[in-house]
Amino acid sequence: MYSRREFLRISGASIFLLYLNRLSFAQDTEEVFPQGIASGDPTLTGAILWTRVNPTVHKRMHKDLLVQISEEPEFKKSITKRIPAKAINEWTDFTVRVSLYRRLEPGKTYYYRFLYADVPSMVGRFKTLPENPQEISIGFVVCQNYSDGYYTAYRYLAQEDLQLVVHLGDFIYEKIYGPPRVPGRDLSLPSGERVCVNLEDYRHLYRTYLSDPDLRLARAMHPFVNTWDDHEFINDYYYDYQRKVWDYFLEGHPVGKDRKRILSLRQEAIRAWLEYIPAWVKVDIKNKDPLKWITIYRDFKLGNLAHLVVLDERSYRDRPPCEGRFGVEGCPQQKNTSMLGGEQLDWFMEKLEEGNYRWKLIANSVQFSKSQTDGRFGSLDAWDGYSGEREKILDFLRSKGRKNLIMLTGDRHASMVAEIPNSYERPTEVLGAEFITPALSSINAIEGGWWKKNWPQYKSLENFQRAEMSQNPWIKHINSVDCWGYSVLNLSKERAECTIYSVNKYRKDGKKSIDARFVYRDGVLEKA
Repeated sequence: MYSRREFLRISGASIFLLYLNRLSFAQDTEEVFPQGIASGDPTLTGAILWTRVNPTVHKRMHKDLLVQISEEPEFKKSITKRIPAKAINEWTDFTVRVSLYRRLEPGKTYYYRFLYADVPSMVGRFKTLPENPQEISIGFVVCQNYSDGYYTAYRYLAQEDLQLVVHLGDFIYEKIYGPPRVPGRDLSLPSGERVCVNLEDYRHLYRTYLSDPDLRLARAMHPFVNTWDDHEFINDYYYDYQRKVWDYFLEGHPVGKDRKRILSLRQEAIRAWLEYIPAWVKVDIKNKDPLKWITIYRDFKLGNLAHLVVLDERSYRDRPPCEGRFGVEGCPQQKNTSMLGGEQLDWFMEKLEEGNYRWKLIANSVQFSKSQTDGRFGSLDAWDGYSGEREKILDFLRSKGRKNLIMLTGDRHASMVAEIPNSYERPTEVLGAEFITPALSSINAIEGGWWKKNWPQYKSLENFQRAEMSQNPWIKHINSVDCWGYSVLNLSKERAECTIYSVNKYRKDGKKSIDARFVYRDGVLEKA
C-alpha cells in the first residue's frame, strides 16, 4: 500500500483516477481482488479485461461478478456485464477474462471496474486504438525478477499518457536464482523446488509478482500487449527439431530429459500465462504438434501511423549455434539457424510488406543489432546467433526501400540505442533504429559481472562498453552500469523519439531520470 504522502507524489493528468485507486487500496478491495485488474490487447472496438477473485472469499460467498465500463471515471453512465459465479473456479485459478471486442468506439478512453458482493476493485483505464492518429505514445518494459528489486519504475510508468504498454517478456522468472537483493522480496515455490516443476508453481509466481502495488497500478492504468521471452517457461529453451521436444540447458532440472514431463510442463506454463496475462492469442492445447499449442505472434494497427508486429522469439527457435553462447568467436552455423521458425518468418515478412504505414514497430524480445568485441560475440542467444535469418529481413527491407523500422527490444538488461543498417558486414545506409529498454528490476552486467569472464582485458565495464561501441559503429548508446527502468516511444509522421528512463530499483521512493533520448527520422538517428 501507499502512504498518503507517497500517493500525493503521483501527479499529472490522471491524478483524479489515481486518487480513486488510492481509495481502492482499502482492506475490502485488497481482500477481494488481491492481484488487481488489467486490460490487454486493445483494438479499435474493445480490449480484454482481467481480474482475479480471492478463492477464499468466493468459496464463502459464491457471488456473481460484475464489470462496469464507462467513458467517465465516476461511472455515472456505464455498460455492465455479469460473470456467473460458476464461471469463477479452480480451473482458471479464479481468474476472469472479459472480452469487449466490437462493443466500443475507436480512439476513446474508457474506465472500468469489477464489483463483487458490492466491493469495488481499483478503477482501470484503457484506450481503444485510434482510426487516424497524428501522434501516439507507447511504453515498453522487460525483465522484472521479483527478488532482484522493487517495481518503482511501474509507479512512474502508470503516470505516463500512453496508448498502450508493450511487455517484451520475462514477466516472471521460473527459478529462484538466489536470495533477494532488497528486503521483503523473498520467494519460495509450493513444490519446495527452486525451479517451477508444475502448474501451481507457475501460478504462485504470477500471484506473488502481482502482489506488488506498483505493478498492479500500471496494469490498471494502461492496456498491455504482452509477448514472452524464456523465463515464462524455462531459461534458454529452444525446440529440438530432431527429437521434436523442447530442450534447454538447465543442469539438474527435476524434469530431466523426460519428454512427457517436458511437454507437460510446457502446457502448464502456457496455461498459467493465459490465466494471468490478458492477451488475445490463438490456443490449441490439444493439438498433437506442440508448436501449435499457442500462437503468440500477432499484430496491431494504429491507423496509418504505425503497425505494431509482436514476435515470439523463443517457441520456434533452433538450438543456438556454435560451442558456447556468450563471448564466443562464432561459427558458420549462425547462417543456418532460425529464430522465428518457418511459419512465423513467412508471416513476419508478409507483415513487413503489409500496408502503407509510416512506422513498422517490432516487439522484439532479444537484441537485433550485431555486437562483436575483440572478435567475440556478446550473445549468440540473441539475433547474432541467427544472423542468416537477420540478413533475410534486412535484404527484404533494402529491396523495398524501407527506412521506417523501429525495433522495441528487451532481454539485454541494459539500455541501448542503435542504427539498423542495410548490412552489418558492409553498411551503406540506415533502415531503422533499435531501442533496447533496460530491465525493470533484473540484474544487469555490473551486478552479474558477465563481461569479466570473457573480456578480462578490460578493467571496468565502462571501458568494455566504450570498446563495444567503437567496434560496432551502429551502436550509439549503452548503459549496463546503473540503469533499470522503462522506455517511452513517441511517434509522429515526422519522427520517432524514444526516451529511456532510469529508476533506482533499490529504493521504493527511487527517483526517475533520463538515461537517453534519441530521435530517428528517415535514415538518421541522433540524440534529442
